[in-house]
Amino acid sequence: MTTHVGLWIDHRKAIIVTVTDKGEEISLIISKVERQLRRSGDSILKGRYESVDVPADDRRQRSLTGSLNIYYDAVIASI
Repeated sequence: MTTHVGLWIDHRKAIIVTVTDKGEEISLIISKVERQLRRSGDSILKGRYESVDVPADDRRQRSLTGSLNIYYDAVIASI
C-alpha cells in the first residue's frame, strides 16, 4: 500500500492531504497563535534610532514560540 502526504502550512493553519489506496483524507489544523504584535518605539524612518531605544520584549516572544511549538507538534502528530 502506498501513502502520499501533502502539506500546506503557515503560522495560522495547516492543511494535510493524505492519499492512500483506500482513498483520500483532508485534515485541517488551526493554530491558537495570535498575530505577532509590532514593537512599540520610534521608527527608524522618523528620526534617530539606537538599538537601546527599543526595549526587548522577550516575554511576548517566548509566548509566541511556545504556542507555535504546540501547533507544530499537533501537525507532526497528524502526519
